[in-house]
Amino acid sequence: MEIFLQQVINGLSIGAVIALMALGVTLIFGLTGLVMFAHGELLVIGGFLAWFVTIQLSSSFWLGLLFAIVAVGLIGLALERGVFRFTFDSPINGFIVSLGLIIVLQHLLVELSPVGASIVDLPAPITKVFDLGGARIPGTRVLVVGATLVVVAVMLWVIYRSGHGRALRASAIDRDTAALMGIPVRRYIMVVFLVGSLLAGLGGALMIGLFPIDPFIGGRFVIKAFAVALAGGLGNPLGAILAAFGLGLAEAMGTQYFQPEWSESYAFIVMIIILLVRPRGLLTGLQGPAAR
Repeated sequence: MEIFLQQVINGLSIGAVIALMALGVTLIFGLTGLVMFAHGELLVIGGFLAWFVTIQLSSSFWLGLLFAIVAVGLIGLALERGVFRFTFDSPINGFIVSLGLIIVLQHLLVELSPVGASIVDLPAPITKVFDLGGARIPGTRVLVVGATLVVVAVMLWVIYRSGHGRALRASAIDRDTAALMGIPVRRYIMVVFLVGSLLAGLGGALMIGLFPIDPFIGGRFVIKAFAVALAGGLGNPLGAILAAFGLGLAEAMGTQYFQPEWSESYAFIVMIIILLVRPRGLLTGLQGPAAR
């Protein structure tokens, strides 16, 4: 039982990072139809910024966390204002641009990082270890899961209960009609990019508290983010979050009870089966705004 509980916490902590990414990915897609593959690089930049501020400048993980969130949010906003807003009428162009940005952002990170392409890590920001039914749970993993659950709860309340959330969902269903009804769709797109990038920055800062990272790890996580967004229903925030935690648990259990080297494959096998049975995901997602 102790091992099982340990793997549940491990799975939830990995699922938390993926959930933060998937939430940003699915919000951006739902409103713009853009498949934002450069989101993984924003995650990695958040991790490196948290490391840089913590190790090189302040010795405070919390300051590094805050700096990563704000800085990556501003980077995402700059990308929307300077690049992606010119592609919204043709999401395929935005998709190609996002692929190009993967290489650009990776090279910029390597050039600007004081350690180049080396792996970086942080000491555990919380050294306390909790005892849960005999399982020893590192405080950092509790932090990651707890912080993610709080952020997710706030985001879901805003999306499904607030007036801005209703306007956002209306814009995702039909941008043109929403604009005719007086909803500032372009402003909501800008805000969604900002929020999605803030979440990526938070995810990156939390991720480096769990394990070492390098400038090229973003691809692994963005693929997982899109996998869970698809399985949950692309454009459906709640579905993406549930699927993210499910993927994290599948990886953790696969590592413990089956072949460890196949751990990531189990989650993708489940995703394939879900999409074959329910092509629009578990909770039914959007198809995204039509290209014009």
